[in-house]
Amino acid sequence: MKSFVTNHRQTLISFCGVAAVLITVGVLWLTMGGTNQKKTLTSENKASESDYYLPSVSGSDEISVDEMKIERVVVTKLLDIYETGGDWGGESIVQRTQTFMVKILTGPYKGVETQMQLDLTDMTGTGKGVIIAKEGDRLLGYFVMDYDTYTLYGTCTGFQRDIPLAWLALGFIVLLILFFGRAGVKSFSALVITCFMLIFVMIPLVYNGMDPVLAVAIFGSATIVVTLLMVHGASVSSLAAGTGAVGGVLTSALIAFILKRLIWITGTVDEESISLLYTDNGRNLDVAAILFAAIVIGSLGGTIDVSVSISSSLEELKGKMGESINGWELARSGMSIGCDIMGASLNTMILAYVGSSFQLLMLFSAYHISLEEIINNEMIAVELLRALAGCFGLLMSVPITSVTAALLSCKGNMGTLNLNDIKIMRLCTGAGKKLSAAWKNALAEAKKNASDKEEDHQEPQNLFEKARHHYEEMNAEDSEKDSERNG
Repeated sequence: MKSFVTNHRQTLISFCGVAAVLITVGVLWLTMGGTNQKKTLTSENKASESDYYLPSVSGSDEISVDEMKIERVVVTKLLDIYETGGDWGGESIVQRTQTFMVKILTGPYKGVETQMQLDLTDMTGTGKGVIIAKEGDRLLGYFVMDYDTYTLYGTCTGFQRDIPLAWLALGFIVLLILFFGRAGVKSFSALVITCFMLIFVMIPLVYNGMDPVLAVAIFGSATIVVTLLMVHGASVSSLAAGTGAVGGVLTSALIAFILKRLIWITGTVDEESISLLYTDNGRNLDVAAILFAAIVIGSLGGTIDVSVSISSSLEELKGKMGESINGWELARSGMSIGCDIMGASLNTMILAYVGSSFQLLMLFSAYHISLEEIINNEMIAVELLRALAGCFGLLMSVPITSVTAALLSCKGNMGTLNLNDIKIMRLCTGAGKKLSAAWKNALAEAKKNASDKEEDHQEPQNLFEKARHHYEEMNAEDSEKDSERNG
C-alpha cells in the first residue's frame, strides 16, 4: 500500500483535489437552493402551453401540461400541405401547414400510427425559413388523447438533431482516445465535469438569485482547478498555470463589473435574453449581469490555454538550463513566449466574436449604417466588450503565469532584477536615450547656426577696417553700374 501511494502520489493528489472541488461546489449548490429551479406551472400557464402546441380539441379544458410528453416519431406517409390566411403584427401572412402520417417510436403510444402537423409558415417571406418533411424523416412532437373521441392529436415541434450530433461527438471521442490515449481520456473527463458544473450547478444558482459575476468567478476557478489537476496533474507547472488562469479570469470579471455601469448595457440584446424575463423567476434576474457572466465564461478557455503553454515551456526551459538561469531571466523568457502566443490567441478570439455577429454586421452594411452608429449599437458594443474583456484576461495571464512559474521553479531565488529585463522598461530606456541624443544634436546644431550667423554679420573692429569695408562696397556698386550700362 505504501509503495502504491508513493508511486502514484501525484495522481492521488490530483483526484483528491478534484473531489474536494466537486464537493465544495455541491455544497454551495445545495446551500443556494439549486434544486429549486423547477417551478410549478399554474393552471393558466398550462392552458396557454396546450393552446400553443396543440390544435383545438374538444375537451381541451381538461388537458394539462403533464399529459403532453415529447416523443420521437418517423414520417411514414405524406398527406397534404394546406394554406390559411393569418395576421402577424398587422400584416397579412399566409400560414402553411403540412400534414403526414407518423409512427410513434417512444412513450406510451409506441408503435401507434397517427396524423401529425408541421407548421411551414415562413415569417421571413423569403422561402428560406422552413424545411418540408419527407418520408423517413425523424421528428419530435407532442401528443394528446382526446378522450371524447378517442383521437390522438399530435403537433411537430422540430426535427431530431441530437442523433447526428451524438454520432459526431462519438467520433471525436474515439479519435481523441486513439491519438492521445490516457491523456485523451483525462481531457474528455475534464470536459464532461466542466459541462456538468455549468449546466447543473452554475445555471441553477444564477437562476435562483446568485450574483452572476460571483457565480462565474467561482465556477471559473473550479473549472481551472479541475481541468489542470485532471489533465496535467498536481505539479509546479499546474500551480503556475492555475494562478495565471485565475488571474486572467478575475481580470475579465473585474472589467465586466466596472463597465456594467459605464456603457449603459441593458442585457436584452437578443430573443433569448428577452424570453428569459418572461420565465417564472424573470423579475429577479439581472440580465445585464448574466450577459457579463457570459463574457467571463468566454474568456475562460483562452486564459487556460495561454497559461498552460507558458508554464509548460518554462518548466522545460528550467529543466534544461538548471541553476544557470535565475528567476527574473526565466520570467523574461515567459513574457517572450507569451508574446508569441498572444499574437495568435488574440487573433483567434477577435475573429470568433466577429463571426458570432457576422450576420448582424452584414445587415448594417446592407443598410449603409455609419461606423459611429454600429459601434454604439448595444449588440455590437456587447460583442466588442466580450472581445476586449477576453483580451485583457489573456494579457494579464501572461505576466502572472511567468512570474509565478519563475518563483516556484527557482524556489524564490529570483536573482537581481535588471530593469532592462522588463520589455517595457527597455522600450522606455531606449526611447529616453534616443530623445536625449536628439535633444543634444538639436542644441549643437542651433549653437553652430547661431555662431555662423554671428560671424557673417560681424562688424569691423577699427577705423581702418571700416574704411576698407566701405571702399570695397563702393567698388562693388560701381562695377554693377558699369556692367548695366555696357550690357
